[in-house]
Amino acid sequence: MGTSRNAALAILVALGAMMAATSASHAQYYPWCLILTDKVGAWTCYFSTREQCVASSGGNLGHCIQNPAYPGPQSAPSRRHRANG
Repeated sequence: MGTSRNAALAILVALGAMMAATSASHAQYYPWCLILTDKVGAWTCYFSTREQCVASSGGNLGHCIQNPAYPGPQSAPSRRHRANG
């Protein structure tokens, strides 16, 4: 049991460091969120793939959902060239 607690603590510390390093305004640009299943129910939306989110959940720390605030992939502005003549 001690090993799994240490692993869970390490994951929580890593998530906290990620949250501190990335501003909240950028969180909406990631498509997957981890919802921690604790009394607070905190959301961390810093995952590009569902697999990353699930790996960070540590099994029973929370569950992953698609980020409802994710704007979708950003496409390059289209450039139309007019033919001369």
